[in-house]
Amino acid sequence: MAKTKVLMIGGTGIISTDCSLLALQQPDIDLYLLNRGKTPNFLPPDTKAIHADVNREDDLRQALAGHDFDVCCDFFSYDQAALESKLRALRGHCRHYIFISSIMAYRASEHLLKTEANTPIGNARWTYGWEKSCCEMRLRQECADTGMAFTIVRPGYTYNRVRFFNPWSISHWRSWTLAERLLSGKPYILHDDGMQLCTITHTRDFAKAFVGLFNNPAAVNEDFHITSTTYLTWKRVAEIQAELLGVKPVFHCLPAEKICAVVGYGPAQKVVHCCSHDIYDNSKIRAAVPAFSCTTSFEDGMAESIRFYRDNPAYQQIDPAWAAWFDTLAKYSVSH
Repeated sequence: MAKTKVLMIGGTGIISTDCSLLALQQPDIDLYLLNRGKTPNFLPPDTKAIHADVNREDDLRQALAGHDFDVCCDFFSYDQAALESKLRALRGHCRHYIFISSIMAYRASEHLLKTEANTPIGNARWTYGWEKSCCEMRLRQECADTGMAFTIVRPGYTYNRVRFFNPWSISHWRSWTLAERLLSGKPYILHDDGMQLCTITHTRDFAKAFVGLFNNPAAVNEDFHITSTTYLTWKRVAEIQAELLGVKPVFHCLPAEKICAVVGYGPAQKVVHCCSHDIYDNSKIRAAVPAFSCTTSFEDGMAESIRFYRDNPAYQQIDPAWAAWFDTLAKYSVSH
């Protein structure tokens, strides 16, 4: 029986690493990664890798020459131009294109429990979400024109051992900045009152649903958000992290509007989005992938993340710009 040939565009990032690891464990999947080979890699050394600049169409064409893929997973298109170059390079060489979008593509909704059907895309409050929604529309048009199958996947708030989970637009690789504030007893900034609910999914659990979409008829020309049923307030998130670090948190609250005024709307867009409850009904993905279940609690997942950072101090990178912003925000905030 022929194996399913799968291309992961990216494959070593926060979400995609666990997807790659799970795919490598499947005897019927022949996995290839396409990236520049620059990101720290937690995959086996014998993983098949194609190195190219994924944002340069000529590089893509040259690197992918002679390859045809059953499934291509695009973790690396953040705007239409980036998606277009990949679609052109892969046109005629990919049967099923899985585009990783985001729940941030959804518009603000009056529904507390959001589904794929009751929440339209087109989030104009955040550039990242808007660009992802534009990519979704472009992919649908491409597949209507060419007959290629597509699936749109919208991850929620995800984390793994590298990402110290938080609501800020800080690089995952420098997310220890938040842990350092807790450990140092510095004020930890909560947007508004920190009581907004978010849906949290460990990337190991996300991967179970994601890999289950390969060669799955229920996935063809469909869209899914892949989320858990773990709903926590942002304040409770920080409380759990502080407990695991063995410290007592010092919370300061600040309206999101003031945060925007201090750091600028660009860096604050994610926090503005987080000022609404983000709760998602995952019944559609569970119906498509019945084996999907979320088994990593937030407490266990964050404990693993903290162990990783403590065992690998070289990863304890601090973002100086955000550290300074947090200090400034603390001056305007109210102790809680």
